[in-house]
Amino acid sequence: MELLDTDTGSTRSGMRVPTLLAMIVLILACLLTELTVVGSASALERNAPPSLFQQPSDLQPSDPAPGQGLSAAVAAVPANSAGLDAALAAGKKLTEQQERAQQELLRTDEEIQGATLRREASTELLARRSEQVTKAAETQQKLHGALRVIGVEWFITGFGRLSALNPTVSSAERERLDRARVLSESAASSTISKERFARELLKQLQQERSELQSQLVEIEDSLGQLTTKSQGLTAALQQLGEQLTQNEQRVAEARMSATVTGTDLSTGALDAYWRAAVALQDTDPNCAIPWWAIAGIGRTESKHGTYRGASLGRDGLVSPPIFGPELDGSNSFAIVRDSDGGALDGTASTDRAVGPMQFLPSSWKAVARDATGDGIADPQNLYDAALTAGIYLCRKGPGLNQEGPLRTAYLSYNRSQRYVDIVMSQAFDYQRSVPLG
Repeated sequence: MELLDTDTGSTRSGMRVPTLLAMIVLILACLLTELTVVGSASALERNAPPSLFQQPSDLQPSDPAPGQGLSAAVAAVPANSAGLDAALAAGKKLTEQQERAQQELLRTDEEIQGATLRREASTELLARRSEQVTKAAETQQKLHGALRVIGVEWFITGFGRLSALNPTVSSAERERLDRARVLSESAASSTISKERFARELLKQLQQERSELQSQLVEIEDSLGQLTTKSQGLTAALQQLGEQLTQNEQRVAEARMSATVTGTDLSTGALDAYWRAAVALQDTDPNCAIPWWAIAGIGRTESKHGTYRGASLGRDGLVSPPIFGPELDGSNSFAIVRDSDGGALDGTASTDRAVGPMQFLPSSWKAVARDATGDGIADPQNLYDAALTAGIYLCRKGPGLNQEGPLRTAYLSYNRSQRYVDIVMSQAFDYQRSVPLG
C-alpha cells in the first residue's frame, strides 16, 4: 500500500511580516469576531471541522443523508450480490404472503359481516317465534279447558237424554233438549277442531323456534371461528409487516455492499465518491474533480475500504479500522514523527496512515471535512475520507477532469510516478465501466 506525502501543501510558504496598519485591522477584526461568538459554545463546537452536510444541488431532495442510504443516482446503477439477490427474493416472498393474507382477511371480514347480519335477523325472528309460541300455548290451553268443561257437562247432564225417556216430560221440553244437544255437539266439534289446530300450530311454532335456536348456535360458532381467524390473520399481517421492515433494512444493507456490475466497486463506496464529487461541484466548481478520480485513489489505497478483510458499513465506517504500517524507518519506510499523540493512528511513537484513503494524521488535520453531518471528521469513514481526499486534490486544481492536471494532483497525494500511473489506470477504468455522470 502506498503512503501519502506528509506535506499538506500549507507549510512550505513563508509568512510576510504584516505592516502596522494590517496588524491593527487584524486586531479589530478579531475583537468584532469575539463579540459575535456565543460565550457558552463548547470546545467541540469551536474546534469542529468544516462540514459539507448541506444537500448539494446535484443530489435529489429525496436522497437520504450520507451514511443513511444510497443517493438516487447511485441506486440506479446496476449492481448485484448474492446477499442482495437473497434479500430481494425474501422481500418478494414476504410481499406475496402479505397480499394473500390481506385478501384472506378481507374475505373473512366480509363473512363476519354476513354472519353478523344473519345473527341479528335470526335473533329477531327467534324473539317473534317465542312470542308466537307463548300466545299459541295460551290459546291451546284455553281451548283445552273449554273441551274439559264440555266433557264434564256431557258426563253430568247427558243433555237430557235420560229426561227424554221420562213420560212426564212434554214434547216441547224434549224438542228444547234436542236443540240444546245439537248446539252443544256443534260447539264441541268446533272447539275440538280449534284445539287440534292450536295444538298443531303450537307444535310447528315450537319446532321453528328450536330450529332457529340451533341455527343461532351455529351462527355464533361460525362467528367465533371467523373472529379467531380474523385475529390470526391480523397478527400474521403485523408479523409480516415487521418482517418486511426488517427485510427492507436487509436489502438496504445488501445494496450498500452490492458490487457495481463490471467493477470491483461496492455501491456504498461509489456513493461516497459520487457525493464527494457533487459536493465539490458546489463548493469548488473550478476544481471539476469527477467521482472516478477519487475512486481511483480509494481502490489503490484500500480496495475501497476492504483492505485486509475490512468491510464498509452502511454508515461509511470501515470495520475493523484500517491502518498503514508504522513509519519508524523499518522495512525501507521513512521515519515520520508522531503528530497526533496517537489520537488518529493509535500510536504515539510515530505516525502511520489511517482510513480507507490512507491519510497521515498531519495531512488529515489540515484538510479534514465532515461529510455525514455528525460533527466528526473521521478518517475511518469513507464519506468523510472521500470528501477530504477530493479537497486535498483540488488544491492542485483547477480542471481535475483533465488528465494533465489530475496527474499533478495525484502526484501531490503520493510522490511516485508509478503510484500516479496505477491510480490513473484505475480511475479511467471506472469512468468507462460505470454509467454515472
